[in-house]
Amino acid sequence: MKVAVTGGAGFIGSHVADEFLAAGYEVVVLDNFSTGKRDNVSAGIRVYDVDITTSALDEVFDQERFDIVSHQAAHMELRVSVEKPVFDAEQNVLGSLRVLEASRRTDVKQVVLASTGGGLYGEQDVVPAPESHPIRPTSPYGTAKRSMELYADYYRRVHGLMTTCLRYTNVYGPRQNPFGEAGVIAIFLEKWLTGTVPVVYGDGSQLRDYVHVGDVAKANLAAVETSTVGEYNISTGRGTSLLTVIDIMREHLQCDTPISFGPAKVGDISESVATSEAFQRATSWRAEVPVENGIASTVEWFVSRHLA
Repeated sequence: MKVAVTGGAGFIGSHVADEFLAAGYEVVVLDNFSTGKRDNVSAGIRVYDVDITTSALDEVFDQERFDIVSHQAAHMELRVSVEKPVFDAEQNVLGSLRVLEASRRTDVKQVVLASTGGGLYGEQDVVPAPESHPIRPTSPYGTAKRSMELYADYYRRVHGLMTTCLRYTNVYGPRQNPFGEAGVIAIFLEKWLTGTVPVVYGDGSQLRDYVHVGDVAKANLAAVETSTVGEYNISTGRGTSLLTVIDIMREHLQCDTPISFGPAKVGDISESVATSEAFQRATSWRAEVPVENGIASTVEWFVSRHLA
């Protein structure tokens, strides 16, 4: 079967593309390379340089007639979404809608869409949060992702298109872009390796659910191979504090890694942890990479990149 991976030259998308390729699928990447890198795309994968917000997307879908779509392309800067909500919606709402409509029109069997957990649930009433937790986004980014989910639900109910929204928690791992605001592990490693002191905003006690990108890629494949539809958390169910993450990174860097502290950012959530039990029941998938092991391999990747 032929799989399209939008954003397939980016951090998560490239790992998803690799996972489908290893499973024997024909993989085609669609990316505008605004943040993605051609070096992230493995041999054996065809690539289209295309923006999902333009009509060029329709031309690719008409030509390729995909069986499956894994929609990973997104604008992911939360604070930029606050400053430029229209731009964020153009990428995350209208771009996703174009993908869904092109999929419907060309008889795609299933679309798996990358959503967010922390961006939807806000300050949690229950920890870890299930999918039934109240939805109260704290940014236009989270609002756009929820809009995308509602469109996906509409296409499933009205048009019969199989749609699956995967609510990722804090994804980390090799290839993560260290120059945005997302991905504290990548950001801190890049700063340390370039002689810059990273800043901890607040006291570092904030808890996040760090899920390895390899597990996220496997979740995308599992959703397709089990024909699972609906909205699901993709998470470990375990919260890890920022200070603990820093300690693990320091242990594996084995060098002096200073940090500084700054005031907590307005709207920063103290605890963001989700349960993936529903997806585990539906697919038998579970997060397999312990955060200690995942951070170790991420440190190794960043160090090797700087030594190259």
